[in-house]
Amino acid sequence: MTVAVATPAQRVVFLPMPAPSTYMAIDRSAAHVAGMNPASATAMQSGILGRIFPSFESISTGITRGAGVVPNVEAIMALHPDAVLQWATSGDEPIAMLDRAGLTVLGLRYGGQDEVEGAILMMGKLAGQASRATAIVERQQQRRAALAATLEAVPAADRPRVLHLSRASDSFAVAGRDTYADFVIRIAGGRNAADEIGGSRIVTLEQMLVWNPDVILLGNFDTATPGDLYRDPRLQSIKAITDRRVYRVPLGGYRWDPPSHESAMAWTWLAGLLHPGRVAIDLRADMRGWYTFLYDHALSDGEIDDILRTRLNGGSAGYARFAGAR
Repeated sequence: MTVAVATPAQRVVFLPMPAPSTYMAIDRSAAHVAGMNPASATAMQSGILGRIFPSFESISTGITRGAGVVPNVEAIMALHPDAVLQWATSGDEPIAMLDRAGLTVLGLRYGGQDEVEGAILMMGKLAGQASRATAIVERQQQRRAALAATLEAVPAADRPRVLHLSRASDSFAVAGRDTYADFVIRIAGGRNAADEIGGSRIVTLEQMLVWNPDVILLGNFDTATPGDLYRDPRLQSIKAITDRRVYRVPLGGYRWDPPSHESAMAWTWLAGLLHPGRVAIDLRADMRGWYTFLYDHALSDGEIDDILRTRLNGGSAGYARFAGAR
C-alpha cells in the first residue's frame, strides 16, 4: 500500500522505539518529533541524545497504552501529526486502530539490517532529507564491507563463541540464530554460542553451562552488569567469567544492541573486542567522526566513556584499549 504524505513532515509520532533517534539524526533536530514511545525517551535520558537535543523532554510520551505497540489513539490525535510510524511486524490491529481514526500511518519494519536501511531511507523521504538518509546508509555499508574484508580470512577456531543475553532475576534470555545479535556477532568475527536455537528464548542455567561461551554480551533492556555475573556463584565455571570477558553493550544516541543509525559503531566496538590484533580502527576517533556526521556534535572524552560504559566494563579483559587517557 502506498501512503501519500506531505513532505517534509512537520509533526511525526513514533511508536517504534529506535525510530525517533534515527529521525533526529537524519533531521539533525528534535523539532519535528511530536510524540514517541516512552522507552525511546528512557534511552535518550540514559544516553547522550538527551544532551544533544535537550528539547526531547518536551516531546509527548503518552502515545501508548502500557508498554509495547498498542497506541493511545486519542492522545496521538491530540498531537495533530502529519504522520504516525507504527510497527508493521505486530499484526494488523495496531496499524488498523490508527487508520480507523483517520491518521496517516506508515508501517515500519526494523528487525534486520536490510530493514533498518529501508527504514532510514523512508524516514529520509519523510523528513525531506533523502540524500542525507542515503549517506547514512552508505556509510554503514562501507563499514560492513571493511570489517568483512578484514575478518573474512579468520578461521573458525579463532572466532570466539559469543552469547548475547539479558538477565532478569534467575532467568536468562539469549539471542539465537536469525536475530540481530546473531548478525552483529558474525559481522564482528564471532560465532553465536546459541546458534542452535532460533530467535530469542529463555534458557536454563544448565544450558548456559553447556554452551560455555568465550564472551558474554549484556543487553540494554535490563540492569545486569559484568560485575553481577562475575559475582554469581552459579556461573564460575563459564569461560567468559573466568577470563573476565563479559561486557555491557554501549548506549549512544540509541541502544547499540538493536539495529539503528549507529550500528556501524556497535559492529566496530565488538570486532575490536573479539579481534584486537586484526581490527586497527581507533574506536574513539571513529565515534567522534560519526557523531559529528550524525548529530553535528563534538564528543568529549567523558561522553565517549559514558557511551562505552568504561566504568561498568573497566574490570573486563581488553577494555582498557577503549578507555580515554587518564
